[in-house]
Amino acid sequence: MTGSTNAGAGQSPAPRRRSWQTVLVLLLVIGASSTLFMSFQSSTGTSQGPDTGAAAAAPVGGAFTARTAQGKEVPVPGQKPSVLFFFNIECGACGPSTRTLAELQRRSPADANYIAVDIAPYETTRQIEDFLALNEASSLAYASDLNTQLITAYQITQVSTFVVLDDGGREVFRAVEPSEEQLKAALATAGGNPGA
Repeated sequence: MTGSTNAGAGQSPAPRRRSWQTVLVLLLVIGASSTLFMSFQSSTGTSQGPDTGAAAAAPVGGAFTARTAQGKEVPVPGQKPSVLFFFNIECGACGPSTRTLAELQRRSPADANYIAVDIAPYETTRQIEDFLALNEASSLAYASDLNTQLITAYQITQVSTFVVLDDGGREVFRAVEPSEEQLKAALATAGGNPGA
């Protein structure tokens, strides 16, 4: 068989090895991303109120200051109850939950501080404000949890989690994707007067 050549005989195996390495890295990245995504996927579980006892009387989380798009500062805890909503702009269920919070605020603006807390440190102020505007919630104050301090302090394990605090910072309600009626009841427990 003179004159015939083996097409792959002169090639180095390095490109083929790099190809496998690239595929392996890609699979690892996809696996890690899927795991992270699933850990932040929201569910419909709810939990009403903290445990009873001495721990229930202590404030939870940490004090922080949120801001509105107009620059108004909103302290948490404040002089009235606070409704905290933990989200990120990539969360599919967070849009409807954001609208629920904004609607509650429109119906009873003076009864509580309404705060959206973005838990993704890479999301910019502009992206957060655009997300709020898209969901008709530009009136909400917001904070960005740049160093996971707030999700740690408030023990947040899922996006689309609401935490209602009384004016002393004590938790009275926690739920993932609660209804507006559940939030109104929680605000009444916290000392607010929703819908009055």
